[in-house]
Amino acid sequence: MTMTTTMATTMLPDVEVVELDNGFKALLVERGPLPVVASVLWYRVGSRDERTGETGVSHFLEHMMFKGTDAYGKGQIDLQTSKMGGSNNAFTDNDGTAYYFTLAADRWEKALEIEASRMRDCLLDPHEFASEKNVVLEELAMGEDDPWRPLYQTTESLLYQVHPYHHPVIGWREDLERLTAHQMRDYYRRHYGPNRAFLVVVGAIDKARTAQRIRELFGPLPRVDERTAPIQEPAQQGERRATLRTPHSVTRLCFGFRTCRMGERDDYALDLLAHDLGNSKNSRLYRRLVLEEELVTEVSVMNETRQDPGSLLVLCELRDGVAPERVERAIREEIRAQQREGVAKKDMERIQAQIRASFLFQDESVLDLAMKLGRFEAGVPTGYRTLLDVLPTYESLTQKELREVARKYFDFDRAAVVWAVPGPRRGKERKEQAAGAAASPSSAHDAGDAEGAAAKATEAAKPAKAGKKGKKAAKAKPADAKAKKGKKAKKAKNGGKAGGDAGGKE
Repeated sequence: MTMTTTMATTMLPDVEVVELDNGFKALLVERGPLPVVASVLWYRVGSRDERTGETGVSHFLEHMMFKGTDAYGKGQIDLQTSKMGGSNNAFTDNDGTAYYFTLAADRWEKALEIEASRMRDCLLDPHEFASEKNVVLEELAMGEDDPWRPLYQTTESLLYQVHPYHHPVIGWREDLERLTAHQMRDYYRRHYGPNRAFLVVVGAIDKARTAQRIRELFGPLPRVDERTAPIQEPAQQGERRATLRTPHSVTRLCFGFRTCRMGERDDYALDLLAHDLGNSKNSRLYRRLVLEEELVTEVSVMNETRQDPGSLLVLCELRDGVAPERVERAIREEIRAQQREGVAKKDMERIQAQIRASFLFQDESVLDLAMKLGRFEAGVPTGYRTLLDVLPTYESLTQKELREVARKYFDFDRAAVVWAVPGPRRGKERKEQAAGAAASPSSAHDAGDAEGAAAKATEAAKPAKAGKKGKKAAKAKPADAKAKKGKKAKKAKNGGKAGGDAGGKE
């Protein structure tokens, strides 16, 4: 108990909380010695908040937030950031949208001024809207050609048939094509306000001065409507299956199971189970499917918990000539074996050590720490204070508990099984659409080695986010999950919990 308390104390930085009358909150962390400051303005507004017919507007609006405000004309946000030697970025996911800056400590307050301006005073110019729509449609077309994203999105659409997690963060093409600047402005006015956002600032700051500046800039801004809860997903009655014909040369598979909310105790157990099942070369599926039977070239498992119950996905890419039913049977057998046997003690110790390392690595830079605080503040009821309990919770899990959690969620009668098999190549229409969009000027804020090839499958499977770089920090995952910050993950989903990808502009 003493060791746990000491460890927990070191996990939580000294956070000063500033709360305004209009509902705005800021978390301030003074940290040196480098004269650098990271700020993250996090809106509790994501694709989860979109109405029927306006899917993709959250991500599209994120693009437009860089296109000018009453105080900062077109291009000025990026130009001023560049002139000050800093960087800015953004990402959109199912549950939220975040905008972030990294600047030198003697000039970082410009980020506060920019964020206060665009919270309520974005121009959303119709001409810029029309131009940026082409950029978003190009991004969507590129994602549709990615071999993993259609597989992921089809699985999500089967698991969620009522809840808005059903639709992709980037939206459906038909909705984006019809979306108008007036609709976007209405969405912006409904959702973007101080009571739907919070700020995280980490770095070489003067807390008293920063708090005063926040009150001056954000205090006068008016509240907006509070977030409404989406329709809850009803219980699934039976397995759901689909087969996609894709213009790729290999066969891929995705198993999906609905699970729990981020931060619940089962979420931590699912992280351990996911790693033991398929997120390292020591995992069950890698040993059997890749090494022993040589059925697949890649296999990975990701635990995608969110503010509402999320999902756990098993993904793999088959070797040429391997019968799909053989791979599916082997995965089912290994999942059932894990339900019976749980996770071996030596494997639990190894995974917990990797989790601890990954969790601590997230404190290395001011931006990493700001993202980590923001992800918890946004994602769980107890906010950033949950950081105190993360590692103790992982370490308190028992083998019996892991078996019970595996049996609770890995129910094949409530699974989604999606195959993507080689099919005829699509015509020229989509390529022509993408080429037309590519002709437009692009400054898009677009969508974003667990151990080697396995991590690539996990990254690629994630659907559209928003971002050029960045990190989506959240809960701790095994150390190898920290690698999920780049490459294919940006083409895919805004998912993951700790050390995952984020997004931003391209």
